[in-house]
Amino acid sequence: MTVSRNRSRPFLAPALCAVTILAGGGSAALAREVEPPTDDTAIATAPPAPAQSQAQEPAPVAPPAAAVPPPKRGWKHLFFDDQDGDFDFSDFLAKGGFIPVPIIITEPAVGGGGGVAGAFLTRSPDHPRQVTRTVVAAFKTGNGSDGVGAFRAGYAIDGRLAYRVGAGRGKITLESFPGFAPGGVEYTNHYDYGIIGSALWTLGDSHVSIGPLLDFRKLTSKLDIQGLPPEFADQFGRTLQTGAVGLGLHYDTRDSPLTPTGGVNAYAEGKFNREVFGSDRDYEEYDAAAYAFGKLSPRFHYGLKLELNAIRGDFPVYFAPAVNLRGVQAMRYQGMDAYSSEAELTWRTNDRWSLLAFGGVGAAEAGSSRLYEDSGAVWTGGVGFRYRLARKFGLDAGADIAWGPEGSVFYIQVGHAWVFKMD
Repeated sequence: MTVSRNRSRPFLAPALCAVTILAGGGSAALAREVEPPTDDTAIATAPPAPAQSQAQEPAPVAPPAAAVPPPKRGWKHLFFDDQDGDFDFSDFLAKGGFIPVPIIITEPAVGGGGGVAGAFLTRSPDHPRQVTRTVVAAFKTGNGSDGVGAFRAGYAIDGRLAYRVGAGRGKITLESFPGFAPGGVEYTNHYDYGIIGSALWTLGDSHVSIGPLLDFRKLTSKLDIQGLPPEFADQFGRTLQTGAVGLGLHYDTRDSPLTPTGGVNAYAEGKFNREVFGSDRDYEEYDAAAYAFGKLSPRFHYGLKLELNAIRGDFPVYFAPAVNLRGVQAMRYQGMDAYSSEAELTWRTNDRWSLLAFGGVGAAEAGSSRLYEDSGAVWTGGVGFRYRLARKFGLDAGADIAWGPEGSVFYIQVGHAWVFKMD
């Protein structure tokens, strides 16, 4: 927001000049008048010196001008950008505020729903690209799912350590689509807790980081349908505790962790659930992904993603990886291996608004699992818009509508659509 200047300042400068002339220039003139003569002629022609009783008094010195206080900025400057005057959360976030995010759940897998979240963002003054995010949220959906949780992703030790930690609890009702039930089987997991964490240390001056991963959960699963194959039904109706420790290797050159327009983010991770870590089952999860961003012109940007997910061992059926694309119902296509790829083209119409189009293809492969079948190629596409919600943080927000094999899905987006998978 542009703040008008105090109008008393143009009149203050002449006043100060006048004080300078009277106090400084006037005293100099007086000194010249009483300066002693330097020759006899001057003595002869000089006027008689005034008597002591008639000596001139020094000119009065004007009191110093009162300091002009800086103009006050109202609360509105916290929500309007000082550069273009548009609605913006940057200054409010810098003051310790948060972005209130209404959660509008349009995911068909949970029957829609809603909730609320608060997103706190802080930017390092020494490393502007590093933004610490803290999110707290609560939600409830149409099929009875509900939950609360908190998540934080940030940096420590002069930005060399990138960490993530999250915790939550709740009840999640979803559908699984094994080969014997293509129409889906509904199940519910009650989570007493779920805790995830990672700490990645940057190697030297490179963009490569490496570090440990943690994943601990305790849940009770429930399946109401009777008469299902034992290899599937026996996965439910019991309490399961998992405990995994793993290792992650990351590479990151993105220009922003929130809405990147340039750079690459790639990683490979492996997590190992073992009895020694408190897990009731021994199994492994492997994830690899690459995200690339660039500019075709000052106004056209592109994004590319490729995700590979795999699971092995005595894994719970509901933890099998699934195709992850906009336009595909969550957990709709599962298997021991899942592949998801997407391309996105963004047209930034001006410094605030942008339009985008995207398309993707993915697949799930059953592998040695007898419960799932190969999905074949799954194609999706969609369009959306974004608004630069916090210019100084590089944060966009908006909405997407995507189409997949089962129809259309609507999404509310804060940050890039891939942001939570990228870190």
